[in-house]
Amino acid sequence: MVKIAVIYATKTNHSKKLAQAIASALNIEAQNIKENPILKGIDMIFIVGGIYGGVSMPELIEYVNKIDEQTLKHAALVTSCASGKQMQTVVRSILEEKAVKVLDEFVCKGNFLFVSAKHPNSNDLKEAADFALKIASSNI
Repeated sequence: MVKIAVIYATKTNHSKKLAQAIASALNIEAQNIKENPILKGIDMIFIVGGIYGGVSMPELIEYVNKIDEQTLKHAALVTSCASGKQMQTVVRSILEEKAVKVLDEFVCKGNFLFVSAKHPNSNDLKEAADFALKIASSNI
C-alpha cells in the first residue's frame, strides 16, 4: 500500500480547507508546514498552497527545498489562486530538480479581497478530494 502525506501552507486558511478535504478523503491527517512534518517512509505527497502576488508562499518554497529526494518519489500539487489558473511553478521546478515526479496539479479559485470571494467553495473542496482519490488510486 502506498503511504501518502498531505501538507499545506496557508495565509488565509483556504489551503488548509483544501488540504483537510483531501486528507479526509484519504483517511489521513493534513499537516501544516509550520509544524515541519517529517516525510520519512512517504511514497507520495500532496502539496497544497496558494499563490500570493504571483508566486507560492516563501515558507512553502523553503519547505520543498528541504525535502529529501531519497525519501520521496511522487508528488501532486493543489493550488488556489484568485484567477483559478496560476500554478505552483517554482514548487514544481524544485521537485523536478530533485527527481520527484509531479503527477498532476489541481488548480481552483481562491479569493483575494473581493475577487472570487466565496472560493474555495464546497464544489472546489469536492473536486480537490476527487482529484486526490484519482491520483492516490493510480499506479504510482
